[in-house]
Amino acid sequence: MLTTVMVTAAVLGVAEVVRDWLILRQVRAAMDAGSAEDRVRIGMRLAEALGGGQGVEAAGQVPEQPGGEVVRSRP
Repeated sequence: MLTTVMVTAAVLGVAEVVRDWLILRQVRAAMDAGSAEDRVRIGMRLAEALGGGQGVEAAGQVPEQPGGEVVRSRP
């Protein structure tokens, strides 16, 4: 029973590390491919996701739609 718990914990730990590595690889690729404004935007979102920095709403700014999309209501 103890062995099963230890193996499960190890597998979950490895899975989390792999997931984090894949996310960071995508963030790095986006940072390398983007403009200076894109890098700032990505950095701000990453800081929010990691729990650091101010939220966009707290800074008094209007949040941007993902991917720079503009959403307008139909008349």
